[in-house]
Amino acid sequence: MTAAVPAQGHLISLAKPDSSLMTTLLVAVAVLLLLFLLLRHVVRKRGGWRRFRRGVARELTLTRRAFGEPLRAFRRHRRGVRALARHLCDPRSGLLVRRLLDAAGAALGDVPGAFAYGLRTEPGRAAVQIAARRLPAPPAPWEVADGIGPQSWCLSLDDEESLPDAAPRAGARVRPLPVAVGMADDSCVHLDLAAGPRMITVEGDTVTRTRLLQALAAQLDRPGSGASVTVTDGVHPHYHGEPLDSVLRRLEGTPAATEEEEAVTAATTVVVCASPTREQARRLSALAATGTVVCLTDGPAAGHSWALRVDGRGRVTAPELDLYADSAPLSRAVAAAVRADRRRARRAPERQRPVERAVEPRTEQEWRAPEPAGQSEPSALSELSEFVEEPKPLAPARTVAGADLLSEPASARSHPAEASSTGGE
Repeated sequence: MTAAVPAQGHLISLAKPDSSLMTTLLVAVAVLLLLFLLLRHVVRKRGGWRRFRRGVARELTLTRRAFGEPLRAFRRHRRGVRALARHLCDPRSGLLVRRLLDAAGAALGDVPGAFAYGLRTEPGRAAVQIAARRLPAPPAPWEVADGIGPQSWCLSLDDEESLPDAAPRAGARVRPLPVAVGMADDSCVHLDLAAGPRMITVEGDTVTRTRLLQALAAQLDRPGSGASVTVTDGVHPHYHGEPLDSVLRRLEGTPAATEEEEAVTAATTVVVCASPTREQARRLSALAATGTVVCLTDGPAAGHSWALRVDGRGRVTAPELDLYADSAPLSRAVAAAVRADRRRARRAPERQRPVERAVEPRTEQEWRAPEPAGQSEPSALSELSEFVEEPKPLAPARTVAGADLLSEPASARSHPAEASSTGGE
């Protein structure tokens, strides 16, 4: 029996490894080995694997925060705008701020040299900032403020019956003139412009300080603020106000009001100016020392003053006042409050709007139809009705200057403000 010989055409050949593939694998292994040795050297140099992992985690966290900061800043800005607008649009909020400042001033009546100059409000709580050599124990219902500052009293706003009375401090000639400065965390920061030297300078970045100055002036020009605002020339490029020298001459020539006249007017004159000279600053300081004039200055000014320093991001600082706030949302919030004032004035009944001049004097002889025979003479009321003008919407005109300081200052006007809210406290 003979063995079967396989056919030569069906031989099986085994594949040999390619030389190029083997070279690539060897190079990759060598590179990985070198990278591992280099990483091991770096880790040992950094203090070990544990410290190295902590450092990498910290760098990743910082990178994530850096990329997410713009979004968080935008959300924080929108939240601040809503909070400030909700506070400024409510007329009761302004009355509450003045009431708390008056109550704190009355509680400090027996402490020499002590006065309340700032207030922070948040939902359900308020804290007043006090300037005093030694802060006394707070009387009821005030409490010691924890976590706010050593010179502060706090108060719960949940119960309206426990709020202190709105009696002003005995002997106080000037009522509080509070304005919102910005947001600190979730609190609205207010500053009483009439509590200190009554000369406030806004310094720092040119653009942001101009916005802050305009927002402060617009708040003072709102109805019921208790202020008569005069904007001088140079404050806004599109608003040509009265020259500062003319305003100073007029104020210096005005005789001092008696106590009865001050009780009737109850309005504080506010002068908004830009970069006064040394002589003008001296005259402004002399007027502010009388207690009836408050000066807001764009830029530094010589003399004793409160300086609000603002940076390019809108952060306001005044270390001597323990004031730290974010004023970036303030402009939009004040603009919303001014628009709310206009809507409220349009919804007000027509009978509540006073008439400027009920009788207009005749300048030319008007023709009248002859009276029919036997008809009695017209009554005085019928004659008066011929000259009575249509009631003008004074309330919207009162708030025009405040809005124009933010948007269209060319049509703004300086005129006295009604101190309606201060008189009813």
